[in-house]
Amino acid sequence: MTQNPHNNMAPSENPPGFAGIAGSQFWNDASWPMILESRPEFQAVMSYLPDQMDTKIFDEQSKIEDLRSSYKEHGYGFLFYALTRALKPELCVEIGVLQGFSLLSVAAAFRDNEVGIVHGFDLFEEYPYRHEKYDIVSDRIPTFGLDRWSTVERSDAFEVSNKFSEVDFLHVDISNNGDTFRQVFEQWAGKVKKAMLFEGGSESRDQVEWMIKYDKPSIVQALDEIRANYPEWDIYVIEPYPSLTIALPAGDNFHGQLNG
Repeated sequence: MTQNPHNNMAPSENPPGFAGIAGSQFWNDASWPMILESRPEFQAVMSYLPDQMDTKIFDEQSKIEDLRSSYKEHGYGFLFYALTRALKPELCVEIGVLQGFSLLSVAAAFRDNEVGIVHGFDLFEEYPYRHEKYDIVSDRIPTFGLDRWSTVERSDAFEVSNKFSEVDFLHVDISNNGDTFRQVFEQWAGKVKKAMLFEGGSESRDQVEWMIKYDKPSIVQALDEIRANYPEWDIYVIEPYPSLTIALPAGDNFHGQLNG
């Protein structure tokens, strides 16, 4: 799995000038209402979001929130749960698992929807930098009571697409850079029916230390190219760090509406 040595950076590693106030929920950021205005069907997602981030909305939430993830600081775990509840996918793929924060948030939503499964892929201990051991993540899933709704497997990130002809929902978090976005779109744009989510997408995310140190391609620039090359996809960025890019099939290409 082609990754950088700073995978899944902790919230304390935010760059100077990152979007949002530390600990503020993403749905209070100006970038979120812009999505709701463009895609009114996303109002259904709001019905699954809490008023405050310290609110418990699903079983095993507190255990999942104890796991390491840069998504926690601005409440993105709630988005993975709420989007899955509202979108009602049946087959999801996650590339880049670490300890399982987003994977298990999605799995909890599948449990509460009573249908669906998410398959997670990572190199685990074969990745030489920040990682979690495969056995630990694999054992964590049944410990959380989510083994019916999720699996994990060791695999290179860019070989996963060969395992699937079609999926509903894709999430990619592998120390993303612009080339990650380009390659994922090339491999998956014709296979994903409902949504693609990517860690990153904001200008501040492009400025993290390892992106600059290793001269990694800009995600912002890649998104400009992708919007031009894939007009059948609508692409939005939720700004609070680490930011999250959401790609949805445009207009009539959207396979099924969100459901409240």
